[in-house]
Amino acid sequence: MAGLPHFNSAKAAVKLYEPVYLNQFEVIIQPPVGVSNPLGNGGRTLLVENVLSVSGLSVDKNPGFVEQRYKFAKRRYSGGLVDDTGVKVRIDFETNLDDNNSNYVFRTLREWSDLIYNPLTGAMGIKATYANGTYILISVFNKEGDVFRRIKIFNVFPAEPIRQLDLDYTNGTSPYRITMAFRGDYFEDVFN
Repeated sequence: MAGLPHFNSAKAAVKLYEPVYLNQFEVIIQPPVGVSNPLGNGGRTLLVENVLSVSGLSVDKNPGFVEQRYKFAKRRYSGGLVDDTGVKVRIDFETNLDDNNSNYVFRTLREWSDLIYNPLTGAMGIKATYANGTYILISVFNKEGDVFRRIKIFNVFPAEPIRQLDLDYTNGTSPYRITMAFRGDYFEDVFN
């Protein structure tokens, strides 16, 4: 009888369907040309190796709803426009010092942010400089590496300042982590 709590009643159990694990993903970040990196690839390699997590991946859009009334009765309809067609994503990075004693993750993100606004000089950049050719590619896969969803966000750029350094003599167990919010204009979402 369907619905009884038995192994044979669940198709996922009988067919041995694998669960989706939220730690099986890879992130590739392509900063603009003006961002240097001692290992090449425009900062991409160093950033990928230091990604901890991705959150706020707002690619599932809906126009929400509107409401009308007739006396005490309410009617609801799908809204007439989507509030935001772009994408905002937050990525957490670990940081390390390289052979030159450089915090290369901070340096890469700071150089990118400086293309938007340089706090040392007051110079402001244009989008053709800080977002041209940029993207974030997120691939989600199973334990064997088979990709089942791939999201690529285009024209991305840092949307918030880098988190400040909060120094603390009593905190010797937590390394410096950077959370960076990125904005993108549009995206591709390919899934099985």
